[in-house]
Amino acid sequence: MTNSPQNKPKHVLMMAAGTGGHVFPALAVAKQLQQEGCQVSWLATPTGMENRLLKDQNIPIYQIDIQGVRGNGLLRKLSAPFKILKATLSAMRYMKQLKIDVVAGFGGYVAGPGGLAARLLGIPILIHEQNAVAGFTNTQLSRIAKTVCQAFPNTFPSSDKVVTTGNPVRAEISAILNPSWRYQSREQEQQPINILIVGGSLGAQALNERLPEALLKLNVPLNVFHQCGQNQQDATRNRYQAAPASLHVEVQPFIQDMAKAYSEADLIICRAGALTVTEVATAGLAAVFVPLPIAVDDHQTANAKFLANVGAAKICQQTEMTPAALDELLASLLNRQLLSEMAIKARQQAQPNATQHVVDLIKKL
Repeated sequence: MTNSPQNKPKHVLMMAAGTGGHVFPALAVAKQLQQEGCQVSWLATPTGMENRLLKDQNIPIYQIDIQGVRGNGLLRKLSAPFKILKATLSAMRYMKQLKIDVVAGFGGYVAGPGGLAARLLGIPILIHEQNAVAGFTNTQLSRIAKTVCQAFPNTFPSSDKVVTTGNPVRAEISAILNPSWRYQSREQEQQPINILIVGGSLGAQALNERLPEALLKLNVPLNVFHQCGQNQQDATRNRYQAAPASLHVEVQPFIQDMAKAYSEADLIICRAGALTVTEVATAGLAAVFVPLPIAVDDHQTANAKFLANVGAAKICQQTEMTPAALDELLASLLNRQLLSEMAIKARQQAQPNATQHVVDLIKKL
């Protein structure tokens, strides 16, 4: 099935489902593959967010019925082998029908049966792991994949087939100006330090509740842009009511232009999802990461260490976010020269050509 005529464009089946962390990098790669003349289809779940995100992307979607079993009840675990078999057979049927040449897995439940189907049909597999700790599905698929892409070093054991590519990021993030110029120009203009707080689309309640109190105690000029998430705007604004004149605060539920927000900030305080850490590095921005405590295998702490270990970021566990600890941490960072040095170190870890790197590896299979 993989011995296509040389003049026939490769037909690549993308496998990514469930969360934006899986879907967005896969979509960036898929669009670049299309631009380079490849045919692209997508293996999805019936109810996953990937269906909505792909709605206007001109990528055909093929669905298999599969869901996770990790941490679920006994009955679901007992029925899991039968559901996996059914999903695998469905995936095999699609792959034969579509004459797939390469399968590219980016994580999510759909990638397990899809990867197994590809192996049974002799179709080469590439996987991409976004986090510093590999997910269950990619860990299993790494044994049968021809190429294993990792966003962060040392996620998988060293091997000839393991390649550190970074995570694909949006072009507007890669285009952000060099941090040394940004920070120096703000310092020359004697601007207050700009702090960006990002809680994600739903808002991070711990950031919304605890950071305003700490920022109110800092007796220095600051500009704070606080993205609080849906339905959190009024409560978050109320926590800043006693702000002194030196503290200028803007609270919004969403950020429409993340590239602009990154480029204007001196310091970001945020969670440590794989794509967030990657964007912070690509933008070149000093960071305080507050890893999500319930993240599987504590992978957000591992992601954050990628930048913290080179002096580009600090890690503050949510359990450690006491008023005294936050006061001490923030006070230690309110120096633009220090923040500039951290931002430059962050940019040095970036891999802005990740999308093209992954595309090139897919086309080689």
